[in-house]
Amino acid sequence: AAGWPVLLGLTGIPSLLQLLTLPFFPESPRYLLIQKGNEEQARRALQRLRGREDVDDEIQEMYQEDQSEKEEGQFSVLSLFTFRGLRWQLISIIVMMAGQQLSGVNGV
Repeated sequence: AAGWPVLLGLTGIPSLLQLLTLPFFPESPRYLLIQKGNEEQARRALQRLRGREDVDDEIQEMYQEDQSEKEEGQFSVLSLFTFRGLRWQLISIIVMMAGQQLSGVNGV
């Protein structure tokens, strides 16, 4: 019982380490390109992550992914229930997760 405070305190060390190193990592190239619309920063972030200058193929691939996602549309929660192919999988997942929460297994 005396060791619990130490054990709980040790979990803060990785969090602190991540907090201190976060400013040295670039933002996600996909976020910079798609969400912010800044191709130059995305290109620099990719070059820094990959360690090479030629990242044109990856930039084009991100543009293609964004275009295909826009064409596909978005699913809402209601549309998941009405889509026949996913209905039973969704119901089984909900039943399993509710059972886990109600039985207290996640507390163990």
